[in-house]
Amino acid sequence: MFKRNFILLLLTMTVVIVLINSTNNDELEIVSVSNINDGIVLEDLKRISNLNSNEQFVILNIWASWCIPCQNEVSELKILSETQGYSVIGILVEDSEENGKEFIKNNDISYQNILDNTLAESILIQFIWSGIPTTLVLNNNFEIISTINGEITANEIFELTR
Repeated sequence: MFKRNFILLLLTMTVVIVLINSTNNDELEIVSVSNINDGIVLEDLKRISNLNSNEQFVILNIWASWCIPCQNEVSELKILSETQGYSVIGILVEDSEENGKEFIKNNDISYQNILDNTLAESILIQFIWSGIPTTLVLNNNFEIISTINGEITANEIFELTR
């Protein structure tokens, strides 16, 4: 009886330790920066954006309203959009236009977003991306200078664009 209780106690402790460790690992977000798209100029985006001539960098963010990392980075994208020298453009994917509009309203997003599926697709086929969120850093000629897979922070973008 003692042996059985001891084994159950050890088993319970093992499960608790595994759960604690897996919870900590879930909080680690894997972000990768790539040069896979470097040099590609997004001509379609150039035509439809309302870029201010003072902007040095365009931050193109691929998102969906149901995506938790996308939700988490909204405040970071707002910081970027309010910083001189940066313009942010969002592209809604794998979601409905209605959900996109509601998300933009609920999060008080003022930077430009492309919600039309056809227009979004015409831009997305010009480069390689793998999942959401994906963020592209472009220069003011709409040339891609960096591709980031995963949730971003404003500071990460500032570091990349120094």
